[in-house]
Amino acid sequence: MPKLLPIFFVLISFSGAISAQLDGSAIPSIGGSMAVSPARFELEMKPGTETTVVVSLDYRAGENTAKPVRIVASLNDWTITKDGRIEYSRSNTLPNSASPWLIYTPGEAALVPGSIHQIRVTIAVPANAQPGDHLTSLIIEQRPETLKHESNVRQMIVRYRMASVFYIKVPGLTKKGSIENLFAESTPDSIIVTPTLKNEGNSMIRAIADVKVLDNDGKVVANAPDLEPLPILAGAEVSQPVTISKTLAPGIYTVKYRIDFQDGGKVTEGITDLIVKTTPQIAQAEKPSQKP
Repeated sequence: MPKLLPIFFVLISFSGAISAQLDGSAIPSIGGSMAVSPARFELEMKPGTETTVVVSLDYRAGENTAKPVRIVASLNDWTITKDGRIEYSRSNTLPNSASPWLIYTPGEAALVPGSIHQIRVTIAVPANAQPGDHLTSLIIEQRPETLKHESNVRQMIVRYRMASVFYIKVPGLTKKGSIENLFAESTPDSIIVTPTLKNEGNSMIRAIADVKVLDNDGKVVANAPDLEPLPILAGAEVSQPVTISKTLAPGIYTVKYRIDFQDGGKVTEGITDLIVKTTPQIAQAEKPSQKP
């Protein structure tokens, strides 16, 4: 049986803009709210196998809205960029796309306020599928409605655009994390530490990290424990800044970024110096050290 680890990942399109919501709450609007669940699937599947899952939509209309809304579903490839942005592309255009493996029904539907609508998704992994993570997403968006134009009346349109993302994990999975670079920057009221993390394996890494800033005497003057960096996709790099609210006096500091890639290897530590002057400067280690 495939292993399933669901969490929420919801998108909304409002006045032409797309934003992400990662805490699992429904998307509010003046006309109500809509949520998708599960919003992430991690399915371990062998080549030549098939399984079916269900994506549920919960539509809550506003006080003055009772009529159904029409939605349409489609498939998109997706990835995480080096600077941490989630990007969507046409299906079957990115490497390791799983879009051709999915069939979903219904493709269109009318959502009645206060009810749960379900979309069945069948995943069929080809017999010749290569080991590693294969990614796709089911996009659910609201169909445009015909506006009734009335003189001297302003109209606001809220359209939902949500995603349930899929990791199809074909056995033979490998994970190999490393710290490629480490930067530290001091601003008047904070410290910004930016590691560049790399995954040379064929399966996504979810790491756990912490940051410590030490003075010349080795005393910890600032820290950020229990960090959960962005997932590092197979064969990818990601640079995610960590901001610590702290004002440092002028001097030379040591910044340590310690990370457990949870890839079966030892905990890795990157170290760099941070020189704080009257005008904050940026410090870069030419080659961060790594030690168990």
